[in-house]
Amino acid sequence: MTARWPLGPVCTPCYRTARSHPMPCLLCDQTRVLIGRVDRHRVCGPCAGVPDPYACERCAGPRSYKVGRLCDRCAVADHLEDLFTDVPEAARSGPLAAMRAALAQAPDAGTVLNWLRGSRSARLLRDLMITGRPLSHTDLDTTIDGRATAMTAEYLRGLLTAYQVLEPRDELAVRIVRHLERTVARHPEHGALLRAYVRWSLLPRAKRHQAARAGGVKHRIRWAYTRINLAAELLTMTAGHGLTIATLDQGHLDAWLTAKPGTRYEVRDFVVWAHRRHHAGDLLVPHRPKADPVGLDEDSHWDLLHQCLTDTRLDLDVRAAGAILLLFGQHLTRIASLPTTVLTAHNGTAYLTLGRTPIPLPTTLADILTALADRPAPQGWAANTSAGWLFPGHLPGAHISAAVLSRRLAAQHIPNRSARTTALVTLACDLPPAVLGPMLDLHPITAVQWRRRAATDWTAYLQARTAAGDQGQDRTGRQHQALKPDCSGRPGAILHPGV
Repeated sequence: MTARWPLGPVCTPCYRTARSHPMPCLLCDQTRVLIGRVDRHRVCGPCAGVPDPYACERCAGPRSYKVGRLCDRCAVADHLEDLFTDVPEAARSGPLAAMRAALAQAPDAGTVLNWLRGSRSARLLRDLMITGRPLSHTDLDTTIDGRATAMTAEYLRGLLTAYQVLEPRDELAVRIVRHLERTVARHPEHGALLRAYVRWSLLPRAKRHQAARAGGVKHRIRWAYTRINLAAELLTMTAGHGLTIATLDQGHLDAWLTAKPGTRYEVRDFVVWAHRRHHAGDLLVPHRPKADPVGLDEDSHWDLLHQCLTDTRLDLDVRAAGAILLLFGQHLTRIASLPTTVLTAHNGTAYLTLGRTPIPLPTTLADILTALADRPAPQGWAANTSAGWLFPGHLPGAHISAAVLSRRLAAQHIPNRSARTTALVTLACDLPPAVLGPMLDLHPITAVQWRRRAATDWTAYLQARTAAGDQGQDRTGRQHQALKPDCSGRPGAILHPGV
């Protein structure tokens, strides 16, 4: 027993839940810790006839479970005052003053209090403000000297950007150039070639893909990091054998590739660029071998989709993400970063825009996505720094990460890759690449490849017809019609039941 309230003795878990989540009292409608009971209903202390032992001494609101005798909001005000103490007047005015006011009135004061009390990024903000200079991205970059400080600086950068203290910048280009300089510092003899490769090949393509497709930058950053690292490794190996990239032969390249075949095939990008720029000979690096994607069986696919559309016990964001994955085969990186602006309505029909072509939505899915877009974020930085994400995350102004979304879907037995494969094969059966690509924002080559993968296979039909003919059962032809294959080669399957 942790406490004895008017409603009776209280165990530790119940005490912690009641203190950390005050609720509106049924009788007075005041948000307080409900410690009493009237007519089998939980009520606050005053309504139960006793003083409220958990009232804030300053504003009479529910006292914070994390600090002393104040509520979360009053404690935030005190910590903000401490944060801005000794800061020059010029530094605390303007956007920082607006940020301070917004933090003081943030919907989820508990999140702000946690950040102010024990965050390294809050201490970093104070150190930068004390200098008296206007905050800039450059100031944050100069504080980075390791992984821990990089995480602190990026967290603070996200917060300052969300509260419009800093202008958004092209993080993709900055991170790629920063990694390039770290790599060149380790391999200065290859600096000229690596810088040319990044400047004329990686950066333009990364920016072009970012402008053309929605989604976070993390996977594009990893895409660029991998190619820079492998280019440096190849150049180092070449120099170790007394060669240059211009004199590298196919034998040495093949030996290097086979040493780690699972990771080194991505150097193809650098080798092709070097050949086109006349830095290297005509060397062959095969594409990285990929296993054929394995999809779900038809019944499982539609059962999961039906669950996402109708099971109200699932969280709304899980239902929405699962339905988009199972219907349209989108990468989780793109689903996680969808803004609310992808939802539009025209003449009573809701549309979802994933590429260049708006997709009319079934009523059930339209209702789910509309409810998700209109739902206020329940807590955390998602409630304090709304940025118009369909799936807001826990970082300031950021959407949910694809990894978190994948785990949440997996908890409901919705597999990512196989569900995406089945959805794309199903769509490719009915839509030509010229329609499928713009609708789902697929590259034309990718759309053609999915169409080929979904190409109708008549083998099962021909075998069934031959067997039926041998048995004299093909007089009416109705058996043949029932055995005509779908895109997966299974006889008689129905790929598009009504949603």
